[in-house]
Amino acid sequence: MNSRERVLKTLNHQEPDGVPVDIGGMRSTGIEALAYKQLRNYLHLNDRPIKLYDVWQQLAYIDDDVLEYFHGDVRSIDRMYPVWWSPDIKIDKWKEGQLSDGTKALVPENFSPVKKDKFYVIKNRKGEIVAKRSEDGLYYDHVGVYHPLAKATNIDELKKQYRDLFPTGQDITAEEQNYLRTISEELRKNTEYALLAYFGGSLFEMGQYLRGYEQWFLDVAENKEKRMASCLLDLLLEDYLKGLDTFINVLGGNADIIGFGGEDLGMQTGPQISRATYRQLFKPGHQEMWGVVRRKSTYKVFLHSCGSITQLLPDIIEAGADIINPVHTNARDMEPERLKREFGKDIVFWGGGCDTQRVLPQGTLQDIEEEVKKNISVFAPGGGFVFAAVHNIQPDVSPQKIVKLYKTAFTYGKQVYSASS
Repeated sequence: MNSRERVLKTLNHQEPDGVPVDIGGMRSTGIEALAYKQLRNYLHLNDRPIKLYDVWQQLAYIDDDVLEYFHGDVRSIDRMYPVWWSPDIKIDKWKEGQLSDGTKALVPENFSPVKKDKFYVIKNRKGEIVAKRSEDGLYYDHVGVYHPLAKATNIDELKKQYRDLFPTGQDITAEEQNYLRTISEELRKNTEYALLAYFGGSLFEMGQYLRGYEQWFLDVAENKEKRMASCLLDLLLEDYLKGLDTFINVLGGNADIIGFGGEDLGMQTGPQISRATYRQLFKPGHQEMWGVVRRKSTYKVFLHSCGSITQLLPDIIEAGADIINPVHTNARDMEPERLKREFGKDIVFWGGGCDTQRVLPQGTLQDIEEEVKKNISVFAPGGGFVFAAVHNIQPDVSPQKIVKLYKTAFTYGKQVYSASS
């Protein structure tokens, strides 16, 4: 059974020959670049530079030799423009740059941060600062830095500012279409990986980014009177539907899964919004987008939504999601046993393999092995599970722990199905 067959079987809630493993198949199952550098050195794979493909989270592109070493089963088909707040940053061309510790690396050609006071900042075409990283920090943050629609006070202003920000909508340019077509065709022709094509299409989280967190919560709470939230969601959905239609056509069948989000609906203690609010404001848009995927393709619908979302899962499933990620097993009400018991027949759990907040950075090698085996034992029976760490692996995780994580997942993922058969 090859990687694609293995993943597709578990997505159809059947037991494959082993638990599929995802390492960097999307932007929340990866490895931070400094941790990846240490890992490659540990494995004596020093023959190529690190490629920094996600500048915001400082994620490394996972090379084929590492995927093969750990028996990874998934490859990503990423948008050419990975962050909306800096449309000049594209991942089709590369130049020599450096990581936050000064290590030489390949970075996107138009990634050119500048030093301003104690920060490195990224500016857009207008010269506005859209993200920044402190000189001793690791990541570029745009939260609290750039919320371009925050000052709109009524629907007319909101519409105008939105169209000024996205003058041609959010459709996929001819250049990006060519890029996606080439990448998807090459991966389908030359590899046996399952292919996850990440579209985006965030509604709730995009509202936070465009309006600012505080203002977006006010918009949602006051929507019956002011209709600001509904207005922005309508604008986003109109553009997303056009882009999604193009996205599916360009892929031409050369993928297996379409990813949506980030759509972080949860916190550590529960959802950010009530179930009633989700049903009223966000579920209809999700249902419409995911319905397009079902009508126009055989792709599975993948939703990335961090935090405690157990209360929302029945509606997310009803709206059409096939897969949920990252499965924050250490958040309230997200215990693996409960998730598998209540939702295991209706949705695939992609993630939840090992806690990345405490166990992976702070635990021992034995702690990691025990956590991986425990979670596989719960999630794997009957299929419907792809192993990944709960979120991206950070630079405080040693290479020995990363090796223990993925080697345990592979070996025990084989054993759990051998035992059941």
